[in-house]
Amino acid sequence: MALKIFCVSIKVYNKTALHQKGPLLIVANHPDSFFDALVIAANCKYPVSFLARGDVFTKPWHNFFLRSLNMMPVYRQREGKEHLHKNQNSFDASVEVLKNGGILLIFIEGTCLNKNEIQPFKKGAARILQQAVAQGISPTVLPAVITYNGFKHFGKKILLMLGKNVAATDFFKTNTEHPNAAPERNNFNNHVMEEMMSLFKEPPSKKYKRPIYLFPIIGIAWFWHAPLYVLIKTFVGHKTKGTVFYDSVLFAILLFVYPLYLILLFMLLHATGVPNWMNAFIITAHPLLAIIYTRSKNNLTTFLL
Repeated sequence: MALKIFCVSIKVYNKTALHQKGPLLIVANHPDSFFDALVIAANCKYPVSFLARGDVFTKPWHNFFLRSLNMMPVYRQREGKEHLHKNQNSFDASVEVLKNGGILLIFIEGTCLNKNEIQPFKKGAARILQQAVAQGISPTVLPAVITYNGFKHFGKKILLMLGKNVAATDFFKTNTEHPNAAPERNNFNNHVMEEMMSLFKEPPSKKYKRPIYLFPIIGIAWFWHAPLYVLIKTFVGHKTKGTVFYDSVLFAILLFVYPLYLILLFMLLHATGVPNWMNAFIITAHPLLAIIYTRSKNNLTTFLL
């Protein structure tokens, strides 16, 4: 529901690929921080586990919260060589997810640059698959490509392209210690790169033209939401300046704060004597107006779909 308010449109090509059960490894590009994971997971029929950058797990409460969301840390060399040995724990946990018939999402590029481009791949996904096959597990691999028409604005258009399933056993026959391990990983990465390049579509334009007859509704929607949104937008812009986290943090804060805001507004209106029927109408109208405000950036035939 929150994505429907935040995004003008999310077009998913071959969406039924996300309705399958595991063991499934989704390998995706990574243009927009953890917003990518939200978009993909929200379209999956079954629960998803994630591999995420290890430096966000450093604080104890961060570590507890992220792991409770089925997230596991992967450390890069830039975050300190002393942490790299911990990756094997996450790889083992990832194989366990696949062993139990689960779905695992990994961003195979291993980095996020806020660019609609396919970046060079790391070998984490290949190592997990190799380890899984060595233990007699046969995961299916699903390549995915996601693109955005902007990384720092409310009301974005998103394309999510899903490829063809491929069996991990088509590439891996050995364990990670075998002399043939490296060539197998390279062959797998090369195949996924070719598949992703074929899936890639340029994102839609940022330009839009709203229907004139919706201007009064759009005005009311903006007026009702501006105090909260402008405050959060300014705060997030300051906190995420120079990083790739703007979209993700903005969405996350709105996701948690907006319901609390509506509850407090309801209590305030009730305390001032506003009739309950009118109070309920005002609170219900808020998210509906927000959806119309966002979707009106689309064309006339689809903005309410």
